[in-house]
Amino acid sequence: MKLFATLSLLFISICTLAQTAGNAVELLFVGDVMQHGGQIAGAYNAKKDSYDYRDCFQFVKPVIAKADIAIANLEVTHAGKPYKGYPQFSAPPELSEGLVDAGFDVIITANNHSCDGGSKGVVKTLDVLDKLGVKHTGTFRSKAEREKNYPLMVEKNGLKVAILNYTYGTNGLSVAAPLIINYIDSTVMKADFKKAKSLGADLIICTVHWGEEYKSLPNSYQKHWEAFCYRQGADMVIGSHPHVLQPVETKTVGGKPKLTAWSLGNFVSNQRDRYKDGGMMLTAKVSKNNGELSIDGVNHWFTWVFPRQEAVVKPYYILPEFDYNTQREGFLDDASKAQMAQFFADSRKLFAEHSKGTTEQLVSEEQGNYFGLLLKGYYAIETEQAAGVGSDWKKLTPETQPFFHKVLAPDGSYHLVSGVCATKEQAESAKTLLENLHYSNLQLVFVSPKEFKIVTE
Repeated sequence: MKLFATLSLLFISICTLAQTAGNAVELLFVGDVMQHGGQIAGAYNAKKDSYDYRDCFQFVKPVIAKADIAIANLEVTHAGKPYKGYPQFSAPPELSEGLVDAGFDVIITANNHSCDGGSKGVVKTLDVLDKLGVKHTGTFRSKAEREKNYPLMVEKNGLKVAILNYTYGTNGLSVAAPLIINYIDSTVMKADFKKAKSLGADLIICTVHWGEEYKSLPNSYQKHWEAFCYRQGADMVIGSHPHVLQPVETKTVGGKPKLTAWSLGNFVSNQRDRYKDGGMMLTAKVSKNNGELSIDGVNHWFTWVFPRQEAVVKPYYILPEFDYNTQREGFLDDASKAQMAQFFADSRKLFAEHSKGTTEQLVSEEQGNYFGLLLKGYYAIETEQAAGVGSDWKKLTPETQPFFHKVLAPDGSYHLVSGVCATKEQAESAKTLLENLHYSNLQLVFVSPKEFKIVTE
């Protein structure tokens, strides 16, 4: 980790290493991860007959990776081919690979699309997540699996965090036993909260798929179940499903601090209508001192989804507010700029009127400089020891993975490179560090949306 800190100005881990230390955790939540037909088509790399989603997350990756525990709602299945969008989703597994690469630690799976692929879809989705090594909860292969792994307990910085996940329904679809989907049910939930407490949870988070689609304020159903969760001992209630933003509220219930996010909106989707074309990242710092829990530093980043055709794929970029055209001319056309501005204006108006206790975060100068490298191009180092790995990220060792990120070149080929460097001189310094780690046959490359080339003297 100390070496990581030394490399932080040179490697893609820039801005991501200052994770919370001590008896505290920083949590991050995002809303619905969708995969409509247009997104599937856009992610397809015909040159390699594969799918690629990593660039979708590149502008939010530094914020996600900085969190101690980052949680996303996977509102699709990985039921296998043929891949398809609405109304019954089956997304390529590379979507979840992209989520893990972006820094998500937990993926929740109980939502109204959990049963889209039938029993096979439930199991195959869990198989994909298990293969990626990411924690998940909300759906289960059997009662025994649920009893063993639920509530999901995540220990970080001396705190035990219990994560619960439920859905209001599954669009009238169901799967047969022994499979289990977590539905909103008072009897079941009471037992789950009791178990979380018995396991010594310092913090209990209840993630709930609920509410009325496309409505910007919570309804009576949401308010009923929020109050129920707090009576059972929840510290946070985090909502999804409406596909638009709803307010965030910090509050005190029974003398204890609470955090409610009624709906986090669409993190990524192909819903392009007003209010539906974005969402937010919500962060909160939780600490426990002398047995008392505190929830501080509640912040939100509004994010807008922008589909843009690049060379061989069409990423659905997740964009915080920033003047991207200053770094890459024409990145956003006039119509897209206006649509993005409308989303941020609508979101700020909603939060100004109805949210409480959360502060909007904007792109910092350091992050803006990083965005500039992604948009205009940067220097990096490629090594033969990482060459040929292609899309099989797992062939890298755990010690090697942090130093490399996968790049999709404009010709459709994949490369694993190290570093996001503004100058050749920085890249040369990074190359020296890698040589000291016994990497050989290193070469400098220049990476941009329009080219991938070896840098010669």
